[in-house]
Amino acid sequence: MFNMFVKILLSLPVIFITLYFIPFLGICLLVVRLFINNRKNLFTSSIIFITGILILIPKILNSVLNLIKIDIPFLNDIINNEFYNVNLIKYSKLLITIGVIFLLLTYVIKIIFNKFNNSLISYIKNVELQDEKISKENDLEMKIKREKMKTTNYVKCPYCGSDNIISLKTSRCQYCRRVIENKKE
Repeated sequence: MFNMFVKILLSLPVIFITLYFIPFLGICLLVVRLFINNRKNLFTSSIIFITGILILIPKILNSVLNLIKIDIPFLNDIINNEFYNVNLIKYSKLLITIGVIFLLLTYVIKIIFNKFNNSLISYIKNVELQDEKISKENDLEMKIKREKMKTTNYVKCPYCGSDNIISLKTSRCQYCRRVIENKKE
């Protein structure tokens, strides 16, 4: 239910309506949309920019037709309408400005994210290489210790009776320092 509400709140029609009536809230919704929908950032910014341009088409078309001296009555009615001249032109300028700013921001953020992502990937690879190297060294040490354990035995000193750990054929007793033999080797 909450996800559906967020999707509706961050949809383009709702953003366009809030940009018209409460521009600050519309910009906030747009920022949230850009952070949540990472894949559609360029699309969203482009749609806003293009919508701003589309609102200006009657005015641009009227200027071009006036240059070639063609008069279209209903186009003049649209252009001379106070709602179009004041509100929609102002809204169009806002959309174009926001579209351009967010296109640039999206591009810059994408570059920064890619650099951060590349450096993070290289860091992870370096850590994995170090872990692999350490693992190989540890495996070698463990192999040496296992081999040593195969030849290591407890031998009771025949002279003093103490227990000694011997890995060679002969060694000295830890307590009486006499030579003792590893008979299992």
